[in-house]
This record gives sequence, C-alpha cells and structure tokens, in this order.
Amino acid sequence: MEVPAVIQRHIHQQVSQKCLGERVIKTGALLLGAVTLLAAQAVQASIGTQRASSDAVTVHPLLAQSAPAVSEQLANGVYLFGEKPLPDQLQTAYMIFEARAGQVVGAFYSPHSSFDCFHGNIENTQLSLAITETYSQEEYAYTLNLEDTAIAGTSGSQFAIEGFHQLDAVSDNDLRMLNTCQAHYSRLI
Repeated sequence: MEVPAVIQRHIHQQVSQKCLGERVIKTGALLLGAVTLLAAQAVQASIGTQRASSDAVTVHPLLAQSAPAVSEQLANGVYLFGEKPLPDQLQTAYMIFEARAGQVVGAFYSPHSSFDCFHGNIENTQLSLAITETYSQEEYAYTLNLEDTAIAGTSGSQFAIEGFHQLDAVSDNDLRMLNTCQAHYSRLI
C-alpha cells in the first residue's frame, strides 16, 4: 500500500467528522454570542429603569477569544507521528519531520515501503505541505489539521496532528529518510 493511498483513506474518514464538528462549534459560538448580547441588553434595560442609583453598572458582552497559533507552540526539532501509537506497524502511515521557525521538511512512509518527501509551513491550525511523490517526482499540495491540546505539566500544551499520535522513539531509519528529504529540498530552504 503506497503512503498517499493510506493518507487519502485517512483524510476521507476525517473530513465528515471535521465538517460536523466545525458546524457544531460555529453554531455554539453564535448562540453564546446571541445569549450574551441579549443578557447585556436586559441588564442595561434594567439599569435604565433604576437610574436613580448613583452606582452605575457596566456590562460588557463576552467576545470570542482566539487561541495562540499552533505554530507559536511548536518548538524547533525533530518530530515523529504515526496513525498508530506504536512504531514500525505494517500498513500504517508515519511522518518524520524537522520543524524550524514554522517551516517543516520531512517524509511520509509506511514500514517496508517507499517514502515521499514533503516541505511546508505551519499556518495557524494547519500543516500546509507540498509532497513530492517518490517515483514520478510530481509535487502535490496536502493539508493536515493541527490540534493544540492542553496537558498537565510545565508546558501547558502539546502539539498534535489530527488522526496521528506523537512517538518518542526516532529510529536511525527515520533519520535517514529525514536527511534524504532535507537534501532533496536543500535548494528551497
């Protein structure tokens, strides 16, 4: 099984879940904003009828706050992710990459198969990549959603790629593929 086919299968499984989740979040945010504005108007209306009091109360509606971009939270270094939380599993997609100043270079691979190099950028909540297919050398665009999940500890958050698990054990073979891809893209970075 080629790596792009594994990734495409993964994408199709995640797209419907993502669309539903985004709609629920947007609807919830709109409802929360509407309720907040209505509550603020009700409080101000009641204040208007009680102007005799010298203590004025100001109510400010809650506004949605954006979290810091995931790219701000990803430290420079080498990362290994897999569809399964265990390394070297057959018919499983893995990605090894190095992140530097919001840019990434790396490889997608399945154990005992070929690998495809990629380069790209971390843009807010997405990893925007250009993947070079090993045999044809054709390049195509690919995007992965990023998650910024809160965890206990000193760092407070953990970088995550939707549908993938971060692995700690980077093998010599992982580093060999990474070095090959870095050499392939050396003219670009």
